[in-house]
Amino acid sequence: MRVCLTALLFSGSAAFAPTKGVGFQTKVVAPNRQSFLEASKFVEEEVEPTFLEGFTDGATDLLVLGLRIGTCSLMVHHGFDKIQNVDGFSANVVAKYFGFLPGPASFWTLSAAATQVAGAGLLTVGVLARPVALSMMATMLAAVTFHLLNTGAEGFPLAVVSQHSYNFELAAMYVLVLAFFGFNGAGKYSVDEQVLGGELNLYQSGIDKIFGE
Repeated sequence: MRVCLTALLFSGSAAFAPTKGVGFQTKVVAPNRQSFLEASKFVEEEVEPTFLEGFTDGATDLLVLGLRIGTCSLMVHHGFDKIQNVDGFSANVVAKYFGFLPGPASFWTLSAAATQVAGAGLLTVGVLARPVALSMMATMLAAVTFHLLNTGAEGFPLAVVSQHSYNFELAAMYVLVLAFFGFNGAGKYSVDEQVLGGELNLYQSGIDKIFGE
């Protein structure tokens, strides 16, 4: 069976139809230039966010801001506490449970204190949020380790202990919250986004300057 195709060119469209067949006829009409323009315009158009989407996005940004400021305001006194009690913290925590660390225990005490105090200030306003949050998270991971070594898991997660307190819980919550900021940044209302043009863009421009684009 042989089918012959005859191409017919019309203004703005083309039609292709076989002249011989076996009892049927097929006609395919190619889209004209106008339809291509309309399709491309449809693809390029940005969908405007609905009122509900805009409201939820704004509320999320405000909640992230509140979580960031609240976390830092609670974190900063942990650093002040270490500064006021360097010897006690160094002897009872660092030397006792982290004796494998090189150098004097007081160095690690003051390093943790500086990270928590300075980090709380930087993260509050949202400057270099990711490395700052991850540094603070590291101090809280050490706190979780200390509490687990000191008092154990205390029946976690279902037991009710006699003192009705689980010493590692607060430090664990800090780890989770700081991990969020460590991977997602400080959010819209921060120096990183509003002044520096975006934290990741800042890092990328620095890498480009060092290694070339």
